[in-house]
Amino acid sequence: MKVEVDSHKLIFHPDRVAEWLNTGDCPPIYVEIGLTNRCNHRCIFCALDWLEKKPVFIDADILKERLSEMREYGVKSVMFAGEGEPLLHPRAAEIIEHAYRSGLDVAVSTNGVLVTQEIAKRILPCLKWIRISVDAASPDVHHQIHQGKESDFETISSNIRQASRMKREKDLSVIVGVQLLIIPENVHEIVSFTRVFAESGADNVQIKPYSKHPLSINRFVIDPTSLVGIEEEVLAFERENFQVVFRTGTIDRLSEERTYDQCFGLPFYALIEADGSVIPCNLYHENKEYTYGNCITNTFADVWGGLQRKSVMKKMQDEGISNCREVCRLDPINRYLHTLKQPHSHVNFI
Repeated sequence: MKVEVDSHKLIFHPDRVAEWLNTGDCPPIYVEIGLTNRCNHRCIFCALDWLEKKPVFIDADILKERLSEMREYGVKSVMFAGEGEPLLHPRAAEIIEHAYRSGLDVAVSTNGVLVTQEIAKRILPCLKWIRISVDAASPDVHHQIHQGKESDFETISSNIRQASRMKREKDLSVIVGVQLLIIPENVHEIVSFTRVFAESGADNVQIKPYSKHPLSINRFVIDPTSLVGIEEEVLAFERENFQVVFRTGTIDRLSEERTYDQCFGLPFYALIEADGSVIPCNLYHENKEYTYGNCITNTFADVWGGLQRKSVMKKMQDEGISNCREVCRLDPINRYLHTLKQPHSHVNFI
């Protein structure tokens, strides 16, 4: 199955968009959940390098209750990622299984070290997709970027091959994807990265540009000329059962001006931190001033419909988007919703 990650999917949710157009709000379609803020890597590109982390693991029993409630409330999908490595949570597999049984579409973003055979057997049947961030084609470059164990690249590569084989042997629908985030340290490995993981059994590789978090201390800069010709080279590896997703649209948007002046997409999306805080996006990790509420101490519906969230939404609307990330997850959604809010005079000439 071909995946689309360089645009948006709101066109498949007309009822929810109509609700937003009529009322200005709606239940979120998609929620990202951080199971823990701990991580077994210290990636040099990490957008959350500015956080001062004390180990936190979300309460599994309460989260399972909330996942069931969220499905009833109208949430359609959840992705387990967050501030840290989600599979470090000792009950991660149990939580993922429960989310699936609750009727949610489920995905995981991971660095791949802990996708062991035992874990893969439990979670792969529950997932729509799993994205494994490798960001390199060799052990040396991987260690330089991820700063984990020197053996991690081989461990992750083995886990990807094993998960891909398991998917096919059990005829699972999960999409196994491998990601590279372009930074100066790995530009020279983009083509070899694609070659290596085209041979791993994975369903796709995704190659996307680095985008600086406004609070990050990182200052990576990619010379666009260094990418000339690379897309054509990597697309040559595509096969019937292997897709190359080169994020040209995202790369192009890095140099484009925004067409909108506020974040319209916030009602369709939420992020839950490991302590249960519900926040608008990863710009506001550990920022209580912009926290909607806490879904460990309150139900998700109470948080989403509460006065605190309304106050935060109003505050963000008044502040605009001048401090936002260059090309955040909601950028394509905002472009689409802005067009719906500001139709030109010829829209009826279909």
